[in-house]
Amino acid sequence: MSPEWLAAISSLATLFVIGLTAYAAVRQMSHLRSGNQVAALLPLTEEYQTPAIQESLDYVIGKLNTDLRDPAVRAGVLARPTTGPASQAKKIFNFYESVGALVCARALDLQLVLRYFTLPSEMWEIGGDYIALTRSTRGNEVFENFEALVAMQLAYEKRHGTSLYPRGLPRMKVPVLPADERTAV
Repeated sequence: MSPEWLAAISSLATLFVIGLTAYAAVRQMSHLRSGNQVAALLPLTEEYQTPAIQESLDYVIGKLNTDLRDPAVRAGVLARPTTGPASQAKKIFNFYESVGALVCARALDLQLVLRYFTLPSEMWEIGGDYIALTRSTRGNEVFENFEALVAMQLAYEKRHGTSLYPRGLPRMKVPVLPADERTAV
């Protein structure tokens, strides 16, 4: 074999080795990103399950908008610092603000957030009056990561729909109850 052929073969072998190394590096980066996301998600899921956050979530879903009809409660939201019963809403809204910051920084994947927590858009809609009151005295920067999280969720849903079920994965067969058993609960 001539020296030119040996040089060509060794160049091809080198190219092959470099290609394999690049592929391995890309795979390793993917694993690192997954690990980083798990590291970011675990403390958030733990925080989300704390009594303080759950009580705030329950308050926002069940009572916030009723309380905001009371001028004294509205005044408490406008006060610095926030006072009164509606101040309990800050905990869950600040939680979503933190989650939004992580998603905006690409440290946490939006799909993970949508799988693990109450939909940000639902919380934004329910808390709309509270957020508007808060922004009226503190500016539009308040809860802007939360707002960005909602905007990203809505853009995602526009592109992919609302189901998070993996595409191409067959659905499981669900038994159909007889009509008389469907209403007996």
